[in-house]
Amino acid sequence: MTDIVKQDIIEKKIFLIRGLNAMLDRDLGKLYGVKTKSLNLAVKRNIDRFPDDFMFQLTKEEFANLRFQFETSRWGGIRYLPYVFTEQGVAMLSSVLNSKRAIQVNIGIMRVFVNIRKLVFANKGILNKFYQLEQKVQSHDKKIRTIFEIIHKPVDTKLLSPGKPFSNKKAIRDVISSCEKYIYWIDKYFSKAGLDWLSESLNISKVKSIKILMSSEKVDEKFISLYRDLKKELKSDGVKCELRVILDNLKADIHDRWIISKNLCYNMPSTDTIVRGQYSEVKRTANFPPFDEWWEKSKDIQKVGNNKIG
Repeated sequence: MTDIVKQDIIEKKIFLIRGLNAMLDRDLGKLYGVKTKSLNLAVKRNIDRFPDDFMFQLTKEEFANLRFQFETSRWGGIRYLPYVFTEQGVAMLSSVLNSKRAIQVNIGIMRVFVNIRKLVFANKGILNKFYQLEQKVQSHDKKIRTIFEIIHKPVDTKLLSPGKPFSNKKAIRDVISSCEKYIYWIDKYFSKAGLDWLSESLNISKVKSIKILMSSEKVDEKFISLYRDLKKELKSDGVKCELRVILDNLKADIHDRWIISKNLCYNMPSTDTIVRGQYSEVKRTANFPPFDEWWEKSKDIQKVGNNKIG
Protein backbone atom coordinates (compact mmCIF):
# COMPACT_ATOMS: atom_id res chain seq x y z
CA MET A 1 0.00 0.00 0.00
CA THR A 2 2.91 2.36 0.73
CA ASP A 3 4.04 1.99 -2.90
CA ILE A 4 0.81 3.58 -4.07
CA VAL A 5 2.90 6.30 -5.79
CA LYS A 6 6.37 5.53 -7.15
CA GLN A 7 9.32 7.48 -5.77
CA ASP A 8 10.47 8.77 -9.16
CA ILE A 9 7.05 10.33 -9.76
CA ILE A 10 7.20 12.15 -6.43
CA GLU A 11 10.77 13.35 -7.05
CA LYS A 12 9.66 15.12 -10.23
CA LYS A 13 7.03 17.04 -8.25
CA ILE A 14 9.46 18.61 -5.74
CA PHE A 15 10.69 22.08 -6.73
CA LEU A 16 13.10 24.57 -5.21
CA ILE A 17 10.97 27.64 -4.37
CA ARG A 18 12.22 30.53 -2.20
CA GLY A 19 15.13 28.34 -1.20
CA LEU A 20 12.80 25.59 0.05
CA ASN A 21 11.96 22.15 -1.30
CA ALA A 22 8.23 22.39 -1.92
CA MET A 23 5.31 20.89 -3.84
CA LEU A 24 2.48 22.56 -5.76
CA ASP A 25 -1.14 22.20 -4.68
CA ARG A 26 -2.03 20.96 -8.16
CA ASP A 27 0.51 18.12 -8.04
CA LEU A 28 -0.43 17.15 -4.49
CA GLY A 29 -4.11 17.02 -5.44
CA LYS A 30 -3.33 14.56 -8.23
CA LEU A 31 -1.22 12.39 -5.96
CA TYR A 32 -3.95 12.33 -3.30
CA GLY A 33 -6.68 11.75 -5.86
CA VAL A 34 -8.62 14.90 -5.00
CA LYS A 35 -9.38 18.12 -6.86
CA THR A 36 -7.00 21.01 -6.21
CA LYS A 37 -9.95 23.12 -5.07
CA SER A 38 -10.98 20.48 -2.52
CA LEU A 39 -7.42 20.25 -1.18
CA ASN A 40 -7.18 24.02 -0.72
CA LEU A 41 -10.62 24.20 0.91
CA ALA A 42 -9.56 21.57 3.45
CA VAL A 43 -6.45 23.63 4.19
CA LYS A 44 -8.42 26.86 4.58
CA ARG A 45 -10.75 25.17 7.08
CA ASN A 46 -7.64 24.34 9.12
CA ILE A 47 -5.54 27.38 8.27
CA ASP A 48 -4.09 27.63 11.81
CA ARG A 49 -2.15 24.46 11.07
CA PHE A 50 -0.43 26.01 8.05
CA PRO A 51 1.84 28.95 8.95
CA ASP A 52 3.90 30.66 6.25
CA ASP A 53 6.78 28.20 6.54
CA PHE A 54 4.32 25.35 5.86
CA MET A 55 2.39 26.90 2.96
CA PHE A 56 2.44 30.08 0.87
CA GLN A 57 1.07 31.37 -2.43
CA LEU A 58 3.32 31.99 -5.42
CA THR A 59 3.73 35.47 -6.83
CA LYS A 60 3.07 36.10 -10.53
CA GLU A 61 6.81 36.31 -11.16
CA GLU A 62 7.52 33.06 -9.32
CA PHE A 63 4.82 31.21 -11.19
CA ALA A 64 5.95 32.55 -14.58
CA ASN A 65 9.54 31.54 -13.78
CA LEU A 66 8.44 28.09 -12.68
CA ARG A 67 6.46 27.52 -15.86
CA PHE A 68 9.41 28.63 -17.97
CA GLN A 69 12.08 26.60 -16.22
CA PHE A 70 10.11 23.37 -15.92
CA GLU A 71 8.21 23.52 -19.21
CA THR A 72 4.83 23.66 -17.48
CA SER A 73 3.04 25.40 -20.34
CA ARG A 74 0.85 22.34 -20.64
CA TRP A 75 -0.79 23.23 -17.33
CA GLY A 76 -3.24 25.34 -19.29
CA GLY A 77 -5.02 28.39 -17.94
CA ILE A 78 -5.38 28.93 -14.20
CA ARG A 79 -7.69 31.25 -12.31
CA TYR A 80 -5.48 31.72 -9.26
CA LEU A 81 -1.82 31.64 -8.34
CA PRO A 82 -0.90 28.18 -7.00
CA TYR A 83 -0.20 27.46 -3.35
CA VAL A 84 2.92 25.52 -2.48
CA PHE A 85 3.59 23.30 0.53
CA THR A 86 6.97 22.79 2.17
CA GLU A 87 7.99 19.47 3.71
CA GLN A 88 6.31 20.42 6.99
CA GLY A 89 3.18 21.54 5.17
CA VAL A 90 2.95 18.28 3.25
CA ALA A 91 3.28 16.35 6.51
CA MET A 92 0.43 18.38 7.98
CA LEU A 93 -1.85 17.65 5.00
CA SER A 94 -2.45 14.06 6.10
CA SER A 95 -4.14 15.40 9.24
CA VAL A 96 -6.70 17.44 7.30
CA LEU A 97 -7.36 15.07 4.41
CA ASN A 98 -9.30 12.18 5.89
CA SER A 99 -8.42 9.36 3.52
CA LYS A 100 -6.20 6.30 3.66
CA ARG A 101 -4.70 7.28 0.30
CA ALA A 102 -3.59 10.68 1.64
CA ILE A 103 -1.83 9.00 4.55
CA GLN A 104 -0.06 6.46 2.35
CA VAL A 105 0.92 9.08 -0.23
CA ASN A 106 2.36 11.24 2.56
CA ILE A 107 4.47 8.35 3.78
CA GLY A 108 5.95 8.06 0.30
CA ILE A 109 6.57 11.81 0.04
CA MET A 110 8.27 11.98 3.44
CA ARG A 111 10.58 9.15 2.41
CA VAL A 112 11.58 11.05 -0.72
CA PHE A 113 12.39 14.20 1.28
CA VAL A 114 14.53 12.14 3.67
CA ASN A 115 16.26 10.31 0.80
CA ILE A 116 17.15 13.59 -0.90
CA ARG A 117 18.91 14.79 2.25
CA LYS A 118 20.69 11.47 2.77
CA LEU A 119 21.85 11.33 -0.83
CA VAL A 120 23.45 14.75 -0.76
CA PHE A 121 25.01 14.31 2.67
CA ALA A 122 26.50 10.99 1.57
CA ASN A 123 28.04 12.53 -1.56
CA LYS A 124 29.46 15.84 -0.40
CA GLY A 125 32.72 15.08 -2.17
CA ILE A 126 31.19 15.55 -5.60
CA LEU A 127 29.88 19.05 -4.89
CA ASN A 128 33.12 20.78 -5.94
CA LYS A 129 32.97 19.11 -9.35
CA PHE A 130 29.33 20.11 -9.71
CA TYR A 131 30.26 23.68 -8.77
CA GLN A 132 32.98 23.85 -11.43
CA LEU A 133 30.59 22.60 -14.08
CA GLU A 134 27.91 25.02 -12.88
CA GLN A 135 30.21 27.98 -13.56
CA LYS A 136 30.59 26.88 -17.17
CA VAL A 137 26.88 26.51 -17.90
CA GLN A 138 25.15 28.98 -15.58
CA SER A 139 24.89 31.72 -18.22
CA HIS A 140 23.61 29.34 -20.91
CA ASP A 141 20.96 27.02 -19.52
CA LYS A 142 18.44 28.02 -16.86
CA LYS A 143 17.24 24.46 -16.45
CA ILE A 144 20.73 23.22 -15.57
CA ARG A 145 21.14 26.10 -13.11
CA THR A 146 17.91 25.08 -11.43
CA ILE A 147 19.19 21.51 -11.07
CA PHE A 148 22.32 22.79 -9.35
CA GLU A 149 20.26 24.97 -7.02
CA ILE A 150 18.52 21.81 -5.84
CA ILE A 151 21.88 20.05 -5.44
CA HIS A 152 23.29 22.93 -3.37
CA LYS A 153 20.20 23.44 -1.22
CA PRO A 154 20.59 20.48 1.19
CA VAL A 155 24.04 21.81 2.21
CA ASP A 156 22.07 24.51 4.06
CA THR A 157 20.45 21.78 6.14
CA LYS A 158 22.60 20.25 8.86
CA LEU A 159 21.42 17.14 10.66
CA LEU A 160 22.18 16.85 14.38
CA SER A 161 22.17 13.42 15.96
CA PRO A 162 23.11 11.54 19.15
CA GLY A 163 26.72 10.49 19.45
CA LYS A 164 28.06 13.56 17.64
CA PRO A 165 28.27 16.26 20.34
CA PHE A 166 31.24 18.07 18.79
CA SER A 167 29.78 18.07 15.28
CA ASN A 168 26.42 19.23 16.63
CA LYS A 169 27.95 22.19 18.45
CA LYS A 170 30.14 23.03 15.47
CA ALA A 171 27.02 23.34 13.31
CA ILE A 172 25.64 25.97 15.71
CA ARG A 173 28.96 27.80 15.94
CA ASP A 174 29.17 27.91 12.14
CA VAL A 175 25.77 29.61 11.98
CA ILE A 176 26.74 32.17 14.62
CA SER A 177 30.10 32.93 12.99
CA SER A 178 28.39 33.48 9.62
CA CYS A 179 26.17 36.26 10.98
CA GLU A 180 26.75 39.91 10.09
CA LYS A 181 25.47 43.23 11.50
CA TYR A 182 23.19 41.62 14.09
CA ILE A 183 21.95 38.37 15.59
CA TYR A 184 18.31 37.90 16.58
CA TRP A 185 17.87 34.61 18.44
CA ILE A 186 14.37 33.34 19.23
CA ASP A 187 14.20 30.32 21.52
CA LYS A 188 11.65 29.85 24.29
CA TYR A 189 14.05 27.36 25.85
CA PHE A 190 17.23 29.40 25.44
CA SER A 191 19.79 28.38 28.07
CA LYS A 192 23.37 28.84 29.27
CA ALA A 193 24.62 26.85 26.27
CA GLY A 194 23.43 29.63 23.96
CA LEU A 195 25.47 32.18 25.90
CA ASP A 196 28.52 29.93 25.67
CA TRP A 197 28.19 29.54 21.90
CA LEU A 198 27.80 33.28 21.40
CA SER A 199 30.91 33.91 23.47
CA GLU A 200 32.93 31.30 21.55
CA SER A 201 31.79 31.96 17.98
CA LEU A 202 30.64 35.57 17.66
CA ASN A 203 32.55 37.66 15.12
CA ILE A 204 32.72 40.96 17.01
CA SER A 205 34.14 42.75 13.99
CA LYS A 206 30.95 42.02 12.02
CA VAL A 207 28.17 41.78 14.61
CA LYS A 208 27.31 44.85 16.71
CA SER A 209 23.88 43.95 18.07
CA ILE A 210 22.44 40.84 19.70
CA LYS A 211 18.79 40.43 20.70
CA ILE A 212 17.53 37.28 22.39
CA LEU A 213 13.91 36.30 23.01
CA MET A 214 13.31 33.52 25.55
CA SER A 215 10.79 32.19 28.06
CA SER A 216 10.88 33.27 31.69
CA GLU A 217 10.98 29.60 32.79
CA LYS A 218 14.70 29.48 32.03
CA VAL A 219 15.51 32.68 33.94
CA ASP A 220 17.15 32.03 37.31
CA GLU A 221 19.92 33.68 39.34
CA LYS A 222 22.70 31.62 37.74
CA PHE A 223 21.53 32.37 34.21
CA ILE A 224 21.13 36.07 34.99
CA SER A 225 24.65 36.22 36.41
CA LEU A 226 26.08 34.61 33.27
CA TYR A 227 24.08 36.92 31.04
CA ARG A 228 25.34 39.94 32.99
CA ASP A 229 28.94 38.81 32.51
CA LEU A 230 28.52 38.24 28.79
CA LYS A 231 26.70 41.52 28.29
CA LYS A 232 29.48 43.42 30.06
CA GLU A 233 32.19 41.65 28.08
CA LEU A 234 30.48 42.25 24.74
CA LYS A 235 29.88 45.90 25.60
CA SER A 236 33.63 46.37 26.01
CA ASP A 237 34.00 44.99 22.48
CA GLY A 238 31.43 47.39 21.07
CA VAL A 239 28.58 44.86 20.85
CA LYS A 240 25.19 45.61 22.41
CA CYS A 241 23.49 42.54 23.89
CA GLU A 242 19.82 42.60 24.97
CA LEU A 243 17.56 39.87 26.27
CA ARG A 244 13.78 39.99 26.60
CA VAL A 245 11.22 37.58 27.96
CA ILE A 246 8.32 36.27 25.87
CA LEU A 247 5.04 37.16 27.57
CA ASP A 248 2.24 34.63 28.04
CA ASN A 249 0.00 36.24 25.40
CA LEU A 250 2.77 35.82 22.82
CA LYS A 251 3.92 32.28 23.60
CA ALA A 252 1.18 30.67 21.53
CA ASP A 253 2.39 32.53 18.41
CA ILE A 254 5.98 31.32 18.71
CA HIS A 255 6.34 27.65 17.87
CA ASP A 256 9.77 27.38 16.26
CA ARG A 257 13.23 28.71 17.05
CA TRP A 258 15.34 30.93 14.79
CA ILE A 259 18.67 32.66 14.43
CA ILE A 260 18.28 35.69 12.16
CA SER A 261 20.94 37.96 10.71
CA LYS A 262 21.41 40.19 7.68
CA ASN A 263 19.95 38.36 4.69
CA LEU A 264 19.83 34.98 6.41
CA CYS A 265 17.52 33.04 8.70
CA TYR A 266 17.91 29.58 10.21
CA ASN A 267 15.32 27.33 11.81
CA MET A 268 17.05 26.01 14.91
CA PRO A 269 16.53 23.33 17.52
CA SER A 270 16.29 24.62 21.08
CA THR A 271 19.60 24.97 22.89
CA ASP A 272 18.47 22.22 25.28
CA THR A 273 17.76 19.86 22.36
CA ILE A 274 21.26 20.44 21.00
CA VAL A 275 22.89 19.88 24.38
CA ARG A 276 20.94 16.62 24.86
CA GLY A 277 22.03 15.48 21.41
CA GLN A 278 18.54 14.71 20.13
CA TYR A 279 17.83 14.18 16.44
CA SER A 280 17.11 17.60 14.92
CA GLU A 281 17.94 19.94 12.05
CA VAL A 282 19.57 23.31 11.52
CA LYS A 283 17.90 24.51 8.33
CA ARG A 284 18.25 27.74 6.40
CA THR A 285 14.88 29.21 5.43
CA ALA A 286 13.58 32.11 3.36
CA ASN A 287 10.64 32.64 5.70
CA PHE A 288 11.62 35.29 8.23
CA PRO A 289 9.45 35.49 11.38
CA PRO A 290 8.07 38.88 12.54
CA PHE A 291 10.88 39.43 15.04
CA ASP A 292 10.45 43.20 15.45
CA GLU A 293 6.77 42.75 16.28
CA TRP A 294 7.54 40.07 18.86
CA TRP A 295 10.38 42.11 20.33
CA GLU A 296 8.09 45.08 20.95
CA LYS A 297 5.54 42.84 22.67
CA SER A 298 8.13 41.22 24.94
CA LYS A 299 9.41 42.33 28.33
CA ASP A 300 12.92 43.40 29.29
CA ILE A 301 14.50 40.72 31.44
CA GLN A 302 15.56 43.42 33.89
CA LYS A 303 11.89 43.85 34.78
CA VAL A 304 11.21 40.16 35.36
CA GLY A 305 10.78 39.24 39.00
CA ASN A 306 13.06 40.84 41.54
CA ASN A 307 16.22 40.32 39.50
CA LYS A 308 17.80 43.47 38.10
CA ILE A 309 20.54 43.38 35.52
CA GLY A 310 22.70 46.36 34.93
